[in-house]
Amino acid sequence: MQHAEQVTAEELQLLKEHEPGLSFRIVGADEAGLSQGRQSRVSILEYEQSGETHQVLWKRMGAGKGLDEAEAASFNARLTPYRQSLVEAGWQLPKLLYTRVAELPGEHQIFAYEQFIAGGDGEKLLASPTEPNFRKWFLVSEVVRTPYSYPDDKLRRESVGGQVVTRLPHGLDLKLANVVLQAGTNVLHFVDLFGPKELDDQGQWLIYSPKLDSLPPDNLLAVTATREGALLRCWRLAEQYWANGYRTPEELRADFLGALTQLSLLGDELGFIRSEIEAGYPWLNELYRERAV
Repeated sequence: MQHAEQVTAEELQLLKEHEPGLSFRIVGADEAGLSQGRQSRVSILEYEQSGETHQVLWKRMGAGKGLDEAEAASFNARLTPYRQSLVEAGWQLPKLLYTRVAELPGEHQIFAYEQFIAGGDGEKLLASPTEPNFRKWFLVSEVVRTPYSYPDDKLRRESVGGQVVTRLPHGLDLKLANVVLQAGTNVLHFVDLFGPKELDDQGQWLIYSPKLDSLPPDNLLAVTATREGALLRCWRLAEQYWANGYRTPEELRADFLGALTQLSLLGDELGFIRSEIEAGYPWLNELYRERAV
């Protein structure tokens, strides 16, 4: 069994104990065109069965976060309900095949096995100078389209972070490292479930842990559980990675705003999003200035 450097000896031992009958090749995230997340370690397990090669995504959720057993179990219990909430809102997600809480030195993780969606993540796609701009624009358009396809009865307008915005029924870590255009189909998949960002009936976090998120709870709501916050954060990150074909950031921003106008997705929200982008994201900057310590 070959393994990548990002897999610890303890993780590898637990993997062998859990799947003693299979011989895996462990493919690192970089080799598979995937970015490593802040809250999980990710690898692809490749194995032979009946003369065919199969791949499954292996995540160690909460790796390096110092979660105790109760915390890990709480997060693990919410993965399936959170996944269902995202599917009901219109996102395509990989199949969640199996999860378990695993004890490792100094922490507990969630070992998760998911359907592997080949194609590489959106951050890698935007950063590649050999990818055509039309594929990059298609990716961005698909990311934007989905939050604006949510059922109206799941949304509400209210003040969050000092700004009247559209509240989503859940939070989501909407960045291009967390989406994949599936190879061969160009179907967009959202591939990040951890930590599950569910809201209660009062619109507050069902589970919030400063071990996972450095932003205070209200600020985290603004940037992950509102359409404006999620979209602005995603686009600001996209600007940092986009390569090939644009002379200036101003030209790239102008084309993005033009695409939004043509798609007619934003309605009354367009003015605020436009002003934020053109002014250099003052609302986001203020939200990120206050961090949990």
